[in-house]
Amino acid sequence: MEATEKRLIGPQLGPNLTITKPPDSVPLADVELASLARAEGKEVELNDDGQIVDKRELLSAGLNLSLPNTRHLGKSTANAPTETEVVHHRAVGTAASRREINERRAREIQQQVVEEQERVERQMKENVERALQRAVTKRNNETDVESARARYLERKRRKLEEDQGEEGASQ
Repeated sequence: MEATEKRLIGPQLGPNLTITKPPDSVPLADVELASLARAEGKEVELNDDGQIVDKRELLSAGLNLSLPNTRHLGKSTANAPTETEVVHHRAVGTAASRREINERRAREIQQQVVEEQERVERQMKENVERALQRAVTKRNNETDVESARARYLERKRRKLEEDQGEEGASQ
């Protein structure tokens, strides 16, 4: 190795890969085609190289499918649905707007609330009725009172007879 030669460490780079603007040698076909299209009132965009970027305006009628233009998303409000316009969802089995879906949900919730209130009222009535039934069954009616009184009087009479029989036997 000589002293004038530098020792290189790491990968050796090839030619310069910097992207630069090409010289003004633009193909005249695209520029001329763009100027003709603009003269007809069509919107045509050229890139920095002078090539037509968006050729949809130049295509004839037919199935010219391409991706939507994403350069001007903020400005595009023509495709956005208005408040009065109905937006249909593509969900399976439904073809309803968001407003109709929300109305249906609100009706379902309201119906559930009403059913819950009715259930609570029925349960409260049943509880009151059961408590009333228990109170009524515990309460003595007239026949029970009369039979209890008759048994009491019978016991009292027997006891008096026993007491009189003992007094007579002891005298």
